Amino acid sequence: MARAAGNSYYFTGKEFLEGLSPGAVSVNVQESYLPFVQAGGGNPKLAKLPEGTGGLALLCYVQSAGGKFKSGNGYLPISGAPVEIIGGGLKLAARADEHGYVVLALPPGQYEVRLPGFSRKVKLEKGKNALVAIRGGKRMVD
Repeated sequence: MARAAGNSYYFTGKEFLEGLSPGAVSVNVQESYLPFVQAGGGNPKLAKLPEGTGGLALLCYVQSAGGKFKSGNGYLPISGAPVEIIGGGLKLAARADEHGYVVLALPPGQYEVRLPGFSRKVKLEKGKNALVAIRGGKRMVD
């Protein structure tokens, strides 16, 4: 297996940015390979996406900075969040890991990702990866 060599992205609380941020969890994505979450050093081995699938790296989070009256980029991952993924004739259930991420390989198509009370549409393409963040609640911080 090849060693990790794709692009890393970290979440700011609003969006994914390319690169690494000290102390932040990152997601490594490379075309045709399953995304993986990295919370420290190391150089994990890459795993090929199964033939005819795309990769989904989904972050479940709650806003922890900013709010109605001032902006901010902080967030808290929702570890153990129950997630439903519906589309393409599939209905899957998963739980977020300790960093709030769910990583899956799925057939290409349109999906709806659901957390209790929240949902988001996602499009997956064959051999490509999608980075998606879904806010599972709003923590009032103002």
